[in-house]
Amino acid sequence: MIEKSVTLSLPADPEALEQLRFYLPYLCDQVLNLEIVSDSRSEIRYTCREENSSARIEAIARTLLGQQETSDVEFLNHLQTRTVFDNRAAPCSCNHDILPELLNAGHLISFGPGQYGMGNLFLKTFKYFERECYRMTLKQKPQEFVYPNLIPRNLMEYPDYTNRQGSGFTWFTSSPPGVQSESSEHLGKPAVCLHCYPHFRNSTIPKDRPVTITTQGRCYRYEGTEQFSPDRLWEFIMRESVYMGTPVFVRDSLREIETLATGWMKSIGLRAWVEPADDPLSASGSEFASSKNIPVKWELRIALPASGTSLAAASFNYHANHYSKPFEISEGGNSAATGCAGFGIERLTWGFLAQNGLETEKWPEAVRQEL
Repeated sequence: MIEKSVTLSLPADPEALEQLRFYLPYLCDQVLNLEIVSDSRSEIRYTCREENSSARIEAIARTLLGQQETSDVEFLNHLQTRTVFDNRAAPCSCNHDILPELLNAGHLISFGPGQYGMGNLFLKTFKYFERECYRMTLKQKPQEFVYPNLIPRNLMEYPDYTNRQGSGFTWFTSSPPGVQSESSEHLGKPAVCLHCYPHFRNSTIPKDRPVTITTQGRCYRYEGTEQFSPDRLWEFIMRESVYMGTPVFVRDSLREIETLATGWMKSIGLRAWVEPADDPLSASGSEFASSKNIPVKWELRIALPASGTSLAAASFNYHANHYSKPFEISEGGNSAATGCAGFGIERLTWGFLAQNGLETEKWPEAVRQEL
């Protein structure tokens, strides 16, 4: 490990230095530790893996602070590229639409737009992916919690959630018989992780004891009756891992779970890949991240051969202080970093069946053995 120190030639405001603390380690896997000393001339102290990475790290730091002469977005696009999983060359044994077969055989039961019951082969396959997702998350030695499927409106308004995504929410009302409710105080949560941040409200995360959580629950996203199919449900099951601690810890945890997930996808022969994405349900709506074109959300996509499209079966999201700041979750005297990885169990199931069909004797041996 190499310890380095850089004194900035130009002063930087405290908010910019705060953003640097979150995003420099996220963009530079070589950064192992980062400390910012603010006075009349700000100093960046960091530890990195190799001496030859220091020039790249310092160039990104100056760009994040707006002290680089070249275009910020252009420069970061050049420097932040990383090798990601790409298994698009994998063969698929099924190229036709399997939905009619699933419905006719009772593997799926339709109850309306975005609402399906599961049975027989679909349910067995769903349970395989549910079980394997759980096993995978346990490799990171998490704490496990179960949270309600409903979340109070006031907890969603802390990070300005409802203003950005209100049209897609599913609201729940409760009132005495014969009394019409004027407003809804609870909604079906659109992501499982959302209870984790108020759960750890006003907490201090020790640097040597960061937090890893695994949780599973039902989510609700209403996108209009024209949008619904088995790969985009109104109500669905999600397994999530949530990380709280230093930016380096959160970055490394996200990289680890992504590696575990893509290794699993490759082992069962899925035509899948990872790519950057944008989604208001993650913190990718951050003004700073958006202004610098920083990809804080990465999706695991699975090909759907019959339609020539793909679905997002998992995502890996870096929040910076998007949730820790409003809920006052701290680390080392600063807002902690948080991140999450989410896995849609129905989407994993649908993607697998869409590529492999319903003839189980043609399935990968690793899956057949687990059913």
